[in-house]
Amino acid sequence: MALLVRNMLICFLFAGLAMFMALLWFIEHRHPSQDYSEVIEHLNNDQIVKLEFTGNKVAFTNREDHTFVTTVPDVSKFLERIQGKNIRVIVKADRFTIIYVTILSVFVVLLIMATWWSANRTKKEEESKFASEKLINLSGKDLNLTFKDIAGIPEAKEELEEIVSFLKYPENFKKIGATIPKGILLQGPPGTGKTMLAKAVAGEAKVPFYSFSGSDFVEMFVGVGASRVRDLFKEAKKNTPCIVFIDEIDAVGASRTGGASAGGQEERGQTLNALLVEMDGFNTEDTIVVLAATNRPDILDSALKRPGRFDRQINILAPDVKGRLKILEVYGNKVALHPEVNLEDTAKATSGFTGAELANLVNEAALMAARKGNDQIINEDFERARDRILMGIERKGLVMSEEDRKILAFHEAGHGILASKLPKSDPLHKITIVPRGMALGQTQQLPISDHPAYSKEYLRTKIIVLMGGRAAEELIFKEQTTGAQGDLLTATQIATDMICKWGMSNTLGPQAYAVESSGFLGGAGSRLIMGVETTKRIDKEVNELLTSCYGEAVRILKQEQCLLKNLAEILLQVETLDGEEFEIIVECSLKKEAAAVANPEQSCSTCTVKENCSQPHNLRETDAIAA
Repeated sequence: MALLVRNMLICFLFAGLAMFMALLWFIEHRHPSQDYSEVIEHLNNDQIVKLEFTGNKVAFTNREDHTFVTTVPDVSKFLERIQGKNIRVIVKADRFTIIYVTILSVFVVLLIMATWWSANRTKKEEESKFASEKLINLSGKDLNLTFKDIAGIPEAKEELEEIVSFLKYPENFKKIGATIPKGILLQGPPGTGKTMLAKAVAGEAKVPFYSFSGSDFVEMFVGVGASRVRDLFKEAKKNTPCIVFIDEIDAVGASRTGGASAGGQEERGQTLNALLVEMDGFNTEDTIVVLAATNRPDILDSALKRPGRFDRQINILAPDVKGRLKILEVYGNKVALHPEVNLEDTAKATSGFTGAELANLVNEAALMAARKGNDQIINEDFERARDRILMGIERKGLVMSEEDRKILAFHEAGHGILASKLPKSDPLHKITIVPRGMALGQTQQLPISDHPAYSKEYLRTKIIVLMGGRAAEELIFKEQTTGAQGDLLTATQIATDMICKWGMSNTLGPQAYAVESSGFLGGAGSRLIMGVETTKRIDKEVNELLTSCYGEAVRILKQEQCLLKNLAEILLQVETLDGEEFEIIVECSLKKEAAAVANPEQSCSTCTVKENCSQPHNLRETDAIAA
């Protein structure tokens, strides 16, 4: 763009200079003008000896050899006047318009040529600089990453250490005839550290590192992406050994489709073809390693993933509890932690967090500590940061009526009681009726350990706990509210996956009716093509599973109505209960129930939910039930 502007300015400068010089020449050579009436008077007095016509302009010369210019309104009548006079007449064609149009046309053509030449040269310069500008200098402190800065993914680090050894000491591999993989595909959910891991490989090997995004190769004009791919590998071969990293390669490496394609798909196809050819054209002496990262390996072209191009595919998943602890220690060393901070508890409380989310957690905790004016981060800061990440900020400005708060308290109490009573349920961590983000309240459960797989009973328990809010509302208030929207959506998704993905149906059998369609990005997946009758059977199975879980939730809460009432009243007062406080309330409730069995008449006379209580009201009824 700068080159184009410069050339256009030069054109306008020359044009202005030419016009200025023409103006000077015209001023220097122009004749003085005279009125038409004075010309007629000179003509009548026979003082004119020469006339020179140029269109309707006349230059006349008098006997004193002075030349003047005038404009004749009617040339034919003027010629009649000079008939019979001894005057020399010269007629010239008026070429001013022709000259003007010619000069203007030449100027426009030159301007267009200068514009085209500048744009073409700029494009070539940009293409030639495309790869060289992507070279990252790993000597700086910010980019000098090594494996010491990476934690939580030991398997991936072990795989890539071999690549580092090859880049450092290629002769050790070549002397026995071994060849290093040409390409390594890092695939996993967002935030698991794929890009950081690629930089750490280059940092360990101390080799040039070219970093690209898949979208860098996709342009509107066909052929631009392919040209950039060729320029990339041409530049990389000049700096071997080196690493070429392509982030989000699915933007350019998506599977090609047969038949006619639109212009954008045509450009993408040519770019992919150029990438395939260049990766196949590596010489065994070229120590170039191509690293690529993607969240969607399911849509990549099969030719891209075959051996000889991307030989290895490394899954980088969310870390387990040990990995999370190591990641927290890495980021914890960069902030001021209080000596009493227990990162192990934080690691257990962040199941499913990726490396990027854990880094964000530490940063949020530091911001909260600084906001309070503290010099060090304490456990409470981590707890509040975790709540903010999972649920959002507190909605302190939300005004709720007492009736709405009461419904919300019973709703969350229903979740909490079921979470504590069901044997397969994860331990209860916190119950709160403080609105955060889109949620009015929340019941948090933390698993004791990570679950690599889920049992049918565990999943059914999760659905029962999710149904606890709606069950408590109907049990106490005899009505339904919209507060169960998120619970019903999650429960329906779990039930659908149990039937359609995991074959947990006794009626339909061990058969899958849905597949994942979004790679590592999550999502509900898509159902396979099936008949109407099969679809009805699936819907019936899902409905029966949800209905049975809801019935189980109602049954348990009916037995625990006293605890439900007490827990809701306490929530209305304190708004938030942690796991230990909840256990104390449950123990107190159990003691009251034991006292009620020992002295039923006194206990039932003071019970607040006597009318709805499902417990026996006297010892005789207790003996009958026991019998």
